[in-house]
Amino acid sequence: MQIKVDLDDGFLPLIYTSNANVKHSGQPILSFPIEIKSIPAITTAFAISLIDYDAVPRTGFPFIHWLATNIPVMAEIPADFSRNFEGPQGQNSWMSRFYQLNDSYFADHYAGPNPPDQPHRYTLSVFALKHNLPLNNRFYYNDFREQLVGNVLTKAELQILAHNNFK
Repeated sequence: MQIKVDLDDGFLPLIYTSNANVKHSGQPILSFPIEIKSIPAITTAFAISLIDYDAVPRTGFPFIHWLATNIPVMAEIPADFSRNFEGPQGQNSWMSRFYQLNDSYFADHYAGPNPPDQPHRYTLSVFALKHNLPLNNRFYYNDFREQLVGNVLTKAELQILAHNNFK
């Protein structure tokens, strides 16, 4: 399986990051499209994660931007999928007590890249699943990882660069 995200000069287009027209509590919430090729024939659903490991020096932990599972099999997950998807989406790092962003929207939606200091690399992982995962909205990353065990047909990863409106 291969995944592709259209980039602008090697970076995620700013409409999905700091220059997004669609924001919530000042954060970009318009998820970007993901093209998926060579999907195993027996795939039942997809799961995805988007994690910023470059955040560790600033936050002390990787920043989770998006978790979703039980996504129907499709050749492209379209732009703005997160706000329209009624399946399970997990908690992102804005819900951490360290941020004190008391906004339930971020408990189960995409929170776009918006690095505060310099370009960051975001790890997008797409998992082809044997079966839907028994998770409900607002699940945590540890539960996501536990449910993936033994249920992944294949996984594709992509490093995506994103910057704020500085270049």
